[in-house]
Amino acid sequence: MGLLRSFLYRVRTSNRERKVARSHLKAAKAENYEQYLALAAKYTDLAQIYFGSTVSEPAEIRIKRVEQVFYGLWQQVRYAERLSDFEFMLAKALIDNTPDNATINSTEALVVKLRLLEPRVRFAFIASQFEDWSLRWVALVMRIRISALHQLLSQARCELCGISWESLTSEERGCLQAVHVALEKSPNLRVNKQLSERISEYPRVIEIRAQWLELRPELVEVRHRYMPSQSERETLLKNILNAIDSAPIESPAFMDRVVNTLHFSRHRKIKVS
Repeated sequence: MGLLRSFLYRVRTSNRERKVARSHLKAAKAENYEQYLALAAKYTDLAQIYFGSTVSEPAEIRIKRVEQVFYGLWQQVRYAERLSDFEFMLAKALIDNTPDNATINSTEALVVKLRLLEPRVRFAFIASQFEDWSLRWVALVMRIRISALHQLLSQARCELCGISWESLTSEERGCLQAVHVALEKSPNLRVNKQLSERISEYPRVIEIRAQWLELRPELVEVRHRYMPSQSERETLLKNILNAIDSAPIESPAFMDRVVNTLHFSRHRKIKVS
């Protein structure tokens, strides 16, 4: 019963947070700067962690990248009919602006492995594992099915443990995805027992699961390394507000709005220098 109450609380909290974010988005589309800033504040940590986990560069450059991303999102905020549209534009801006031939050097092997992940995989991993987005919303933003997302995240975990996804057999991959699904859900003794019996046939899956559990504390440290301090966060939001204060919002053409209602695709690419 305790687990059920905890689950229902998380669902209610998540829905409440998204309801507030939708309210911020609606007001932002009416050129309310403060409401847009409140919306951006919900996602700036994700952007900072993504760029920090992508390239080795001074924090000042990383912060400037984030400022430019949210400046670009402000200009196109009216294109977003739904909150997931805004999140899609954010994800695309981060992935599209992954620096080519970026310096991925780090004194920590785990950081290097994280930077070696394919950009889409890295974004999905950071959103779900670092920022605690529900898999439903990550899958929607990535425009993939939940089953495909489980595969992406299983692949990420495998690579972070130093084992190539390509080296696994189809049976091992399927088993690893089942482990991932089990880790994301509330414990079920019957399912876990069946999964344990299945895992026992694949030593490498057992090894990956054990390594993954050991890596969790290190990943928490990696996340906090790229999290801004309170003063840095306030400065970032102030800079975003100053940038958008005199920047006009683009109004999408009628046909763009119609197309985006059915399939969100009509928006300009956000470029970050």
